Order: sequence, then structure tokens, then C-alpha cells
Amino acid sequence: MNAAQKKYLEQFIDTYVDRTRASRLRREQSVAMSDPRSSSGFASGSAPEVRDFWLASKALRYSLVGVRADGARVWDLDGNEYIDFGFGFGVHFFGHRPRFLLDAMSMRLVRGAPMGLQSEDAAENAAGISALTGDERIAFCNSGTEAVMIAVRLARAATGRMKIALFAGSYHGSYDDVLGGIPSALGLGAGHRGAALVLKYGDPESLRAIEEHAYELGAVLVEPVQSRNLEVPPHGFLRELRALTAARGIALIFDDVMLGFRVHQGGSQAYFGIHADLATYGKVIGGGMPMGVVAGKAEYLNFIDGGPWRFEGNDYPKVDKIWFAGTFNKNPLTMATAKAMIGRLRFEGNALQEGLNRRTSTFTERLGAWLERESFPVRIARYGSMFRFILPPHGALLVQHLHMRGIYTWEGMLFFVSPAHSEADLQLFEDAVKDSLLTMRRAGYLV
Repeated sequence: MNAAQKKYLEQFIDTYVDRTRASRLRREQSVAMSDPRSSSGFASGSAPEVRDFWLASKALRYSLVGVRADGARVWDLDGNEYIDFGFGFGVHFFGHRPRFLLDAMSMRLVRGAPMGLQSEDAAENAAGISALTGDERIAFCNSGTEAVMIAVRLARAATGRMKIALFAGSYHGSYDDVLGGIPSALGLGAGHRGAALVLKYGDPESLRAIEEHAYELGAVLVEPVQSRNLEVPPHGFLRELRALTAARGIALIFDDVMLGFRVHQGGSQAYFGIHADLATYGKVIGGGMPMGVVAGKAEYLNFIDGGPWRFEGNDYPKVDKIWFAGTFNKNPLTMATAKAMIGRLRFEGNALQEGLNRRTSTFTERLGAWLERESFPVRIARYGSMFRFILPPHGALLVQHLHMRGIYTWEGMLFFVSPAHSEADLQLFEDAVKDSLLTMRRAGYLV
């Protein structure tokens, strides 16, 4: 950074810290809490200029502490109000505290949440998700990471082959066997690093590699639209991938934790017209409660319970089972919110997602055109109702500049548009982005 940039950064840090002092103090007092977000963006192997910029701006590296949320608004410890475009990393599809979810949670709490007994809503939720997505059988767990872990285990059990293929740039949670493509993923044994064949998404060479390794591949795990790379058009590649895996007896797993029920009420399978063998869901469907879903064809899901059987006669489970258990699977409170979400999604129909996708497209195209006219080294990538900015390293300051203007996002800068956002909210976001970028440019950034 040059002298002018450094001076501006020092002044901006003082202003930002003064506005969010309580959140910063909470970070200073949280030594006992090990939190990866407290050092987000830093890696010892980063390029020198990236590492130097992180060090220069490290006084800004603390999370805002939330104390209240309602609709499209959140409030921090200092009482600052923000329009939320992070929405819990995509969890709060209908915004914060929608009435129908509050009612469902309140009724469940009043009646108690009997753990250990089967949840009274579980079977209905499985049928509801099946009706939305077309998946034959459904199993519940507590996170997207767990869902991916179980889906991979099911694929290996069904095929008898242990290696999986996945694509660089995809995000599949923190399960060891899917982290082999991340250079900074310390703590993985050699077995985990060799568990996955890491390929380039959308590349015909990747299809040839899958063909070559078909004899050892139990599954191909794919984020239909990569949340970290929304610019890769997946349609044709996904169709070829489906045909290849079907022909070679390889399980195709759609990781739909991010897009499921957001891009289409039937998830990516319905949106693209491609049916995978297994699919994982989370985020939206839990209504704000921790939830993961493993769904798919019965020939795979039967490995969880042995397959259907009848009480009459000598019938019994015909399939050997994988190990699958969890104290909080089908938590009654989670099942209650999921039931409310499923009911609301089915009531609204896919017109809800279609309308939200159109609103987001119109809004981002308008802002993208302004960025181009102003010659900013910034562009917008969008899919459905989520979008992100693609910026040079110094552009990371945009997060705190937006906070200063009453717009909340997190350092990953993946934004979500919700039915809770009004057109006025979208305009305020657009104005905040423009003002932030122009301010940064005057300070010598993003020239």
C-alpha cells in the first residue's frame, strides 16, 4: 500500500472500531473460545502482498456480535441496525422470526421436546421432502457436513468402491474425506488425502478422468452450482456427468445444502431436470435450526435401516446396514420447524423461488452495469437468489464499509436475497455498495 492508502486505512479503522466497539471488546475477551472466523482470510502460505494487507487491516478482523433479529434486520451489541444480506450463511430463507416458524417452535416448546422417542413430525417431514424433491427415501441428521459424510458412506456401501471424485472449488463442509483438495487442510492423514480424486469442474478432461478411474470410484460428489464460483455454467456438464456415472455404476451425489429449496422448491435436481442417486440438504429446510438431510434412491438409503419390511410373516431387513446414529437426529424442535418450512414451501409453490430469482437477477444486473460503467475491478456472480462480489484482495474492505452503511454481510461475501427484503432494502444495498466503492476509490483502492 502507498502512503495515502495507509493513512486512509488507519482513519477508517478508528471510525469502524468506534462504531462497533462492543463487538471488538467481546473478541478481546474471548480467548477461551477457539473460533476460526477470528482469523478469517489469514494463511501462512498466502502471497506476501495478501499477508501484508491482512496484517495492516487486522484491527478490523472481528465478527459483529448479534443480539436481535427481525425480518430483514439484525442488531449488534452496540445497538447498530443492519439490513441482513448474510442471513445465517443462507439459512433464513424467509428472513428472521417469520410468524409461522415462531408459532411452530412455541407450540413444540410448550408441549416439550421428548428426546429418544420418535419425533411425531419425522415421518410427515420425510414424505413432504420426498414430495418436493422426488427423492424416494429420506434420513435426517444435524448439519450439511454430516449429510455429506453419510451420503459418501452410503455410496461406498452400495458400490463396494471406496474412492470418490469431487471438484476443486466446491464446498462440502468439514468431513475429512472431502478436504483433500484444500491445501491448508492440516490434520488429515494420508488415507484421507488420497480418498478423493480432485478434478476441475466443467472440464471435459474431468469426465475422461472419471471414466479412467471408474473401476475404483464409488461416488462423484458435486455442488451443482459451486457457491464459491457462481460463474461456471453447469447445465451441460451435469447432464454428461449423470450419463457417465449411470453407465459406470458410480453414485452421483448432489450436494444441495446451499441451493436446495432456494433455487427451486425441488432443489437442483428439479431445477436442472437431472436426478442424482443421492442428494444432501440443509440450511433452508431447517428453518434456522441445525438440520441435515440425506435423500435419494431407495437402493442407497436402504443401507441405513435395512430396507422396508412388514410385521406380518417372516419378513425382515434384507440389506446390511452402515453405522448411522446421532443423539440429536430428528430433534423434536428441529422437526417442528422443518414441518412448518415444508408446509410453507408447498403452499407457496415454486412461483416463490422463481420470483425471488427474477428479483435478484434484475437487481444484480443493474448494479453490475454500474460497476462496468464506472470501470471498477469488481464484478458480480449470481445464481438464483444468491450472489457474490469478485474483487481484488484490497476489496475485502468492502465488508466493513457496508457495515458502516447499515448493510450486514460476512467476510465470505456471499449474499442472499429473501422474501423479507423489500425493494427499498435492495435499493439501500445498491446505494451502500456504490458509496462504499466510490469512497474506497477516492482513498486509492480499487482504481
